[in-house]
Amino acid sequence: MKKIFLSKSTLCIFALTFMPTMVFARGESWVPKKSTPPVSTLTNESRYIEWKWRCDVTDPSTGVDNATAKKQVEKIARDLEGKVPWNIVKATCLSNLCDTIAIDVSPLDWFPSFACWERVNKPLSGVIWSRNRRIEKKFYPDLYKEYSKGNNEGKWMVWKDFDHIIPDWDVIISLGFPGMKKRLYDNWQNDKSYYPAVALTSASIDRLLDRLIAQGKKRGTLRSIKQAESFERLKKDAPKTAYDVMQFIYLYFVLSEHFEAVQARSLSIIDKTLWPFYQADIAAGRTTEKEFREQFKHFLWQWGSIDNYWGQPITMGGTNADGSTQYNPLSVIILDIMDECNLPSPKFHMKIADNTPDHILKKMLDMARRHRSLSFIGEKPCRALLEYRGYPADEARRFVTRGCYEFGTPEAGNGLGGGHVNLVKVVEEMLSEAKNKTFNADDFDSFFAHYLERSVTTARKTRGFFFEFEKHLDDVNPALVASLAGEHSVKTGKDAMANGTRTGNHSGICISGFGTAVDALMAIKEIVYEKKELNLAQLGELMAANWKGNNELRLRMLASKRKWGNNDPEANKIGYVISKRLSAEINGAPNSRGGRYGMSGHNALQFYWQGLKTGATPDGRRKGDEFSKNLSPTIGADTEGVTALVQTLATLDSKDFPGDFPLDVMLLPYTISGDKGLETMKALIYQYFDNGGFVIQFNVFDAEELRDAQKNPHKYENLQVRVCGWNVRWNDLPKAQQDAYIRRAESIK
Repeated sequence: MKKIFLSKSTLCIFALTFMPTMVFARGESWVPKKSTPPVSTLTNESRYIEWKWRCDVTDPSTGVDNATAKKQVEKIARDLEGKVPWNIVKATCLSNLCDTIAIDVSPLDWFPSFACWERVNKPLSGVIWSRNRRIEKKFYPDLYKEYSKGNNEGKWMVWKDFDHIIPDWDVIISLGFPGMKKRLYDNWQNDKSYYPAVALTSASIDRLLDRLIAQGKKRGTLRSIKQAESFERLKKDAPKTAYDVMQFIYLYFVLSEHFEAVQARSLSIIDKTLWPFYQADIAAGRTTEKEFREQFKHFLWQWGSIDNYWGQPITMGGTNADGSTQYNPLSVIILDIMDECNLPSPKFHMKIADNTPDHILKKMLDMARRHRSLSFIGEKPCRALLEYRGYPADEARRFVTRGCYEFGTPEAGNGLGGGHVNLVKVVEEMLSEAKNKTFNADDFDSFFAHYLERSVTTARKTRGFFFEFEKHLDDVNPALVASLAGEHSVKTGKDAMANGTRTGNHSGICISGFGTAVDALMAIKEIVYEKKELNLAQLGELMAANWKGNNELRLRMLASKRKWGNNDPEANKIGYVISKRLSAEINGAPNSRGGRYGMSGHNALQFYWQGLKTGATPDGRRKGDEFSKNLSPTIGADTEGVTALVQTLATLDSKDFPGDFPLDVMLLPYTISGDKGLETMKALIYQYFDNGGFVIQFNVFDAEELRDAQKNPHKYENLQVRVCGWNVRWNDLPKAQQDAYIRRAESIK
């Protein structure tokens, strides 16, 4: 552990805690900002809400700090483990946090603060991952060694996923905390430890609300009193006002993520959710648009301050049962506030259909071309996929999004990710064997057949690891708050994350480097089997040497147009066959939670992390260079324009990617400027959705702007780029990733 200690009386204590590799294996990279202001200087609301989740701004007289809370729960876990069921142990730890963690109800904010602010060092994190190590040693010690070795080599990335569970927001907002408690007791079964554990959690939430009420009244300012009044309403009943709903969503998130270390990866379909409450508030004179705007700005800034690298998702829009849009006048207000805040997080998932109002769609597209954190989700293809998988049409209509842009029905909120399959590593291994004279293929068809079989084997291995992990999810980190929120969970006594949803319990297997793998295979086809410039062994030797001695060939391969993204028929066919073979292996296979596996085209940061662990490839890529992102082309490969790119993706069957089917598009600013540019973007997204694509997102830059941003970072403090499913500030990107964006901007037309 490495800590930077500043003056305890006035400064924040930042801790960069290096947890076991599995915890943040996918690239969690939140770090404190370089310059930490003294807490005593956070005297206006703008500075306060920016920093409240980056340091301890709580009232120390109300309880203990994060470090003390961590020690307390670790002692509780040591004392109780083995004596009572593990879910009771965790519930007791959670109860202790609700009773003792320091809090505040500041007059500078519309939402309370908590001392468990350290995102990568939450009080229960150590308890959970210590428990995980014991579970691994007990149930699958040999498996642990195998998957860890593959993780380190870059063959796959496998982890236990506690990061993607969401509640059915419509249901729990209609119940509130008291309604969820009543439902729990109405379904009580005496023979399960589940019920006392979840009941202890519910009682702890009540006591935390009492503490917040008392602190708000103690503070005594108008804003603090309004917060206390909201807490009182939430203690007694379901949310009554738009502000209550925001407060409820925020408290649920904090309780799940920061108290019990289970990420709540959605903040509801926010405009649809708030609209009826907002209308009633305005009609009754309980609020004004000005006050709502202020409250919602503070709401967004909670996650702007938390600054989760992956971004916290919020959804907007949708379609009513009568076919009308769920966008409404509040949608425009929310977009205005989001635009003004210009935060990487929360990130917004915009549901797009033929009924989406044109003025709202164009507003969103304009924001996207100005680098706001937006992705566009096609309602028609998402609904079609869910119906194809057997969901009723009305459930499919009401689909929700979570995480980066995964989607499912409202009651299927415990879909988890299990691992990433490195499709490029397979090429590296085959060429290495060719170099060592232990593998050869007489023709490309034979080589490709071997590649497919090995890729399928890697996918099967990855799926097998997660199958074993999932048997023990609730024995490592039971999701107590989510279980309280889950109707099927409380009716069956099954943990909400493990297997406690009626229509969910599904798992995703992601593929990494899809476009780069296609490019590498096309290069092998050309170099070895068509032009016969090198044999397989010689090409393997050149790759092992990282192209040393033949840079001319490397540059030619880099410049080749026979690559994924250019609508090349041969490249398209290779991509199609790979997707079909892998989907046949992954999709529909049963997991160990009562659900099914589904293949995903999303690869989070594995385009970077697995790229670092993968050697040179025949498409011109050097050892350690990043891969293609999601289902998009390798950086610099798509030289034939955005139409060719969209046509390339259309050659795949999106039903083979039930996890998600994302496309990242970079456009030059001059090509989409003005009103005509918005029409161009609009036509592009509808074309993509008509082709079956689920999600599309944009980067709009030219190379000159990015080069200037690299040289003069002080001029571009707020410049953001889209990565795979989230925005990152340009200045926070490593130089190697900045260089990759510049190369992409140089190559597009």
